[in-house]
Amino acid sequence: GGNIWNRGGEARFGKSGRGDRGEACMQRTLKGTRTKRKLADALKDLLETRPLERVRVHHLTDLCEIHRQTFYYHFADVYQLFDWSVQEDGAELAARLAASPGWREALETLLQAIPPRRGWFLAVLNQASPESRQAFFDGLLAPMAEKAGISGPGGVSAILLSLLEKWIRDGCGPVPEGMAVLLEQMTDRPGREESGVPG
Repeated sequence: GGNIWNRGGEARFGKSGRGDRGEACMQRTLKGTRTKRKLADALKDLLETRPLERVRVHHLTDLCEIHRQTFYYHFADVYQLFDWSVQEDGAELAARLAASPGWREALETLLQAIPPRRGWFLAVLNQASPESRQAFFDGLLAPMAEKAGISGPGGVSAILLSLLEKWIRDGCGPVPEGMAVLLEQMTDRPGREESGVPG
């Protein structure tokens, strides 16, 4: 072994020293996150042309140009990748909506995010567990309700989700006026607490 001390009396570590372990671990974590993200993006691409139950690991690994072993290092199967994607991408989109200046901008952001990934949103509606599905859409609708001044959206959230679900299932055509109208009515209505509407 060589001298591990530099001239100033501070410990130095070479590539085999303990000082690189933390950095190497961080590099592996970042690389792992990038790989997971790449797989999730490939899954979203595939969901535009086929249902989740027809997506195979080899489809994902071919698109990502990685080995099957790399996929299995991160996920047990396609459904675990899908669950991870719902959780991670849902949180990311919810954060974007929460960063919007108002409920109209949040709604516009949501409605712009869905059509390019309609297949993925359909898979969330059709394949996610009821708990994951509810948490996903609650996370997306909560920032709008909060920005609209509707605390504890309850029934409003259910109505918005119903309109949103119909729009997604119908092919993301013209934006459903009912969503904006409902939020508009809820925010402009004086004394909404007294009217029996959640608020």
